[in-house]
Amino acid sequence: MDTEQPMLLALGTDSPMPDFLTDWLSQETAHQKNALRVGMLDAFIPVPEGHMVVITVPHGDPEQRDRVQEVTLQVPTLLIGFADERAFYPDACVWIDADHLTPHALKHGLTELRACVAGQLRPLLARQNWMLQCRSLLERNSDLMLQLVSCRWRPAASGDSAEIRFDTQQSFEHQLRASAPADALIGKLLDDQFVIVSQSTKHLSEKWVRSHDDDTSFLWTAFLSTPVPLHSYDDLGEALQHCVREIERSRMMCSRIGGRSLTADESIVVKDLIRALRNKEFYLEFQPQFDSHTATIVGAEALLRWLHPELGMVPPTAFIRDAEMAGLIRTLGSWALRETLNVWKMLNDRGINIRMAVNVSFPEVADPDYADKVLDLLDETGVPAASLELELTETAMMLDASVSLNNLNRLKLAGVRIVLDDFGTGFSSLSHLSDLPITGIKLDRAFVTPLSHDDENSARRHIVATMLDLSKRLKLETTAEGIEDQSCLEVIHSLGCDRVQGYFYAQPMSVDKLIERTCVQESVLVDYASGQQSLF
Repeated sequence: MDTEQPMLLALGTDSPMPDFLTDWLSQETAHQKNALRVGMLDAFIPVPEGHMVVITVPHGDPEQRDRVQEVTLQVPTLLIGFADERAFYPDACVWIDADHLTPHALKHGLTELRACVAGQLRPLLARQNWMLQCRSLLERNSDLMLQLVSCRWRPAASGDSAEIRFDTQQSFEHQLRASAPADALIGKLLDDQFVIVSQSTKHLSEKWVRSHDDDTSFLWTAFLSTPVPLHSYDDLGEALQHCVREIERSRMMCSRIGGRSLTADESIVVKDLIRALRNKEFYLEFQPQFDSHTATIVGAEALLRWLHPELGMVPPTAFIRDAEMAGLIRTLGSWALRETLNVWKMLNDRGINIRMAVNVSFPEVADPDYADKVLDLLDETGVPAASLELELTETAMMLDASVSLNNLNRLKLAGVRIVLDDFGTGFSSLSHLSDLPITGIKLDRAFVTPLSHDDENSARRHIVATMLDLSKRLKLETTAEGIEDQSCLEVIHSLGCDRVQGYFYAQPMSVDKLIERTCVQESVLVDYASGQQSLF
């Protein structure tokens, strides 16, 4: 009965909810007496059980954000905010982009919110919350099945815009939540990676999520692993790793990746990886990293290159994913790490002591012996742990947490620097930043490079300032990549970023050029705090 439906709370945060929005909500609840209450969030904390909540999210207030996120964990919640704020609220039942807020969008969102309350849409939990609930569930029931669901987004016909990708993702997540078994515990490990735990072996063994691999009108193709038994929380890491490998093999063997046939060049890339490793066609270049206050070179990022005998220079974006699918990324990563440590020794012999950064992929850090291999290699080469920096994306850290986070914790305790790469691009980076065993973050160039064209009140500048402020509070070192011009440098410097790298300073270079650059710094950089000039 309508009278038994939960009351809807419409709450503002840093400002009252707009009148037009409360009017729309009143119209949507007009059929139910006393169904709507309007006010400010602080007046309703803790939110009473049995309510649904609509909240307009705060802008730039970390304490209010934390309060909103706590509410999303307690009661079914619909949040309204701008797309770049979505990352702060991984556990919201429903999200509506404020730029596309219409009566129709609100009506649809409320329908989904009510479906969550009625159990017709299973909750979609963020990684950390899912892990906690999974552990609790396994303590009560040791007879469960685990399945991984992965999506490959197709390029949209009208352009692969952020708006289209977000709408596509929302659509897929709705299908996933509506089609999963009734007892399913659903976790969102990555933007395109979901994990299901359920007792319903029969349900998970069927094609319960449509793949749409032969229907290009849909913007995704879904891959489902075979469900595997999960008897205890200690089995979780191995089970996830097994499912990831199975899905990666399926993707590789699929003749139509991303909704199109492999090109001849792509086929050559896949077939030639082993030959390239054998023939030593891979090499490293290094991009210097500078202290933004002293203007001195403090580090260098090792960048993998492939000089193909027929295709010429092949960029990493064209072969790293294929190396992962082919199971060769561990070998390639091990080679890159050893070469980088040897370069550190060459520099150190010339009296140059800088930190060397190496990119690490998920299959590497998910190897149970990864920490031992890195520490053994440091001992073998005589490189201090503090001189090595490992850069990992959120993907690599999150997917197999029971193994990868243990490896990273051990390496961090040994003194190795751990940096979260491409920071700001993942949906859940901010939400669990304090839980990750990291020493620093690297701001993605998508946030940094456009700063030179933004005014001081732009949303992007506020986002970057918030990221840097949060990092300082957490005592994390910050690096900005993608510094392309003087204006961008000035902005990043004024916001207090610790280190910078980009083409404005130095392009990727050979080892010989790196040695030359560190010995003789020829350029000039202005120290904006003091007005003095420093050699650069």
